[in-house]
Amino acid sequence: MDLQMVIVGLGGEGIIFMTRVLVEGFYRSGHPVISTETHGMAMRGGSVTSQIKIGDYQSPLIRYGEAGMLLGTSVVEAQRNRPFLREGGTLFMNTDQQGDYCVDATKIAHGLGNPRGGNLVLLGYVLAHLAPAISLEPFLEVVKGLSPERFLSGNVKALQEGWRVALKADKKRRKGKGIRRHG
Repeated sequence: MDLQMVIVGLGGEGIIFMTRVLVEGFYRSGHPVISTETHGMAMRGGSVTSQIKIGDYQSPLIRYGEAGMLLGTSVVEAQRNRPFLREGGTLFMNTDQQGDYCVDATKIAHGLGNPRGGNLVLLGYVLAHLAPAISLEPFLEVVKGLSPERFLSGNVKALQEGWRVALKADKKRRKGKGIRRHG
């Protein structure tokens, strides 16, 4: 796998946790991976950015126009960091707006009884788009290992639900394309 990802959001939205899950999950899946993060004023709701490269790379830094994926837990931060995305790259956002690769992860997490789990819903949603190149299992194992006991069940459910929602949306999208082709 050869992929460059930028993850952006605000302090308290779980960007660093998502990064740890991704790095360890890709590593357990047998992929070389390196990462870096910036979180200066994160504790006060400031910008948090992490960059992950999966594949044969020497440096974790991603230049503008090189990321294949941009994940945004915050719409404002996603738009502000959009220059990192390469032409043809995919922007995944936690938003109530409609659009390809948009998911209301916050609403889904609240529905699961895990109001702080939006980051993991978004993460599961993104990971499903990498299937079948990866499976969810290594990432679930990492979440289980990193989550404090009181959040363990909710975090696992959030990641699984994001994966399920993405597969359901993809199935619906493919079915819709089939109808248009024959209609």
